[in-house]
Amino acid sequence: MSADNSNKVAFVLSGYISASGNIQSMLNWIDETKDYCFIRMFQNCISLTTAPKLPAKTVAISAYVGLFIGCTSLTAAPELPATTLAKFCYTQMFYQCTALTTAPELPATTLDNGCYQQMFYQCTALTTAPELPATTLVSDCYYQMFTYCSSLTSINVNFTDWGSANRVTTSWVFGVSSSGIFTKPSALAETYERSKIPTGWTVVNK
Repeated sequence: MSADNSNKVAFVLSGYISASGNIQSMLNWIDETKDYCFIRMFQNCISLTTAPKLPAKTVAISAYVGLFIGCTSLTAAPELPATTLAKFCYTQMFYQCTALTTAPELPATTLDNGCYQQMFYQCTALTTAPELPATTLVSDCYYQMFTYCSSLTSINVNFTDWGSANRVTTSWVFGVSSSGIFTKPSALAETYERSKIPTGWTVVNK
């Protein structure tokens, strides 16, 4: 485990590995994470096929940063039930997980700065984004969240304003599929570009 961003412990795996069990066992089974605790723990474990359980309900600062970055054999994400998020908690969590086809639900309705930035960057097999229930956006929250997800054809959001904070949705849909369905509240402005609604997609108001 890591005490900060510069002092981290990571696994080195060989052969095809299916992880199991509750990762919170490394924190004496508490129901929350600690700052930086699992940062890049499975980075570039290209043989990891199954992730461990991540049941924490409260996620601390940068707790899961890059946890599975470069895990190119991982096809399904673990459940992420946390409803209390901290800054950068999920940043780059599945970065370049090119085999990932199933994203986790993201139930939190209150976001923190950078919480989902680059979370699914270059997940080229992902076709459907998790529903995004938050109604208010904050700095960097969706920054490059789905960049280069070239198979992505479905996004469902609940916010009603694109926000004025820093890099809220900057390039978040750059490089997604050329056609798809974007479901949104009718109050959200129908603006098409790499940082708003993907150009060429069909909009469904709810």
